[in-house]
Amino acid sequence: MNEKISLDSKYLVEIRLGENHEKVHAAWQDDTNEGFLICYDINLLFDDQTVFLVKPCEIGIAGRYPGMALSLEKIESVNCQSPFNASCLPMKVDEVIQTDYLGEGAVNEIILVLVNKCRIIIRHVFPPMTMGVKLEQKNA
Repeated sequence: MNEKISLDSKYLVEIRLGENHEKVHAAWQDDTNEGFLICYDINLLFDDQTVFLVKPCEIGIAGRYPGMALSLEKIESVNCQSPFNASCLPMKVDEVIQTDYLGEGAVNEIILVLVNKCRIIIRHVFPPMTMGVKLEQKNA
C-alpha cells in the first residue's frame, strides 16, 4: 500500500468496479481466485464522501522478481461505474486485515470485516494486473 490509510470505523456505503468478468482464464484458475469476481480496479465509497481506489500492482523486492500487491489510494471522485452487489452495505468497517496471501512478500489481500461480520475480500489473483473481489456473509 502506498501510504498508511485507515479504513477502520468508516461507514462503507458502496463498492464500484471497473471492467470486470466472472471467470479467470483456465490457465490461471486455482484456489487463490475461486469464487472471485475478476476486476482491474475498485472504488470504495464511504459516507463521509471519501473515495478510495484499489488496484493490483507489482512492487520491487530486492533480489527477486517483483511481488504481486495491491495499492490503496484516496482519490477525488468515483472512476468505476459498475456497482458490486453487496447487500450488507452500507455498514461500518470493524477491522481491516492486510495479508500476503500469495506469499509474494507484499500486501496482496485486503479484507474489510464489517460490524455484522460480513467480509469483503479483495485479492490480487493472477499476473500481470488482475484482482478479484468476493463477499462472504455470515449465516444468521
